[in-house]
Amino acid sequence: MTLNELLSKLSQASDTTNIDEGRYDNIDNLIKEQELRKLQLENEARKVENESESQNKEQRKDFADRIYSFASIYMFGVFLILLLSGTETTNFKLSDNVLITLLGTTTANVIGILIIVVTYLFSRKRK
Repeated sequence: MTLNELLSKLSQASDTTNIDEGRYDNIDNLIKEQELRKLQLENEARKVENESESQNKEQRKDFADRIYSFASIYMFGVFLILLLSGTETTNFKLSDNVLITLLGTTTANVIGILIIVVTYLFSRKRK
């Protein structure tokens, strides 16, 4: 069989492929459904993220109040010790070295704790 005969037979043959076109009509709907599902999942993820951020705000507010209370009470205690040590009417006396150490370490500890905790609680890390 020559090439011309083969081409002639091929050109005379009818189209015998049976493509089920109905099967492909639904693809656009499936794509739209998947896009809708994707958007719904993203919406749910953002909703959870917003709830988490709201909870973080409430906890930060609570912890800020607690930190302030702790630091205030701690500093009041140190002030009370200094006041008792400085008055002549009480028998409570501390040496100058103890008072200097108390003031220095107390100040450093309170300021250090406040800086660490406040930096952690109120950091603005973005994802």
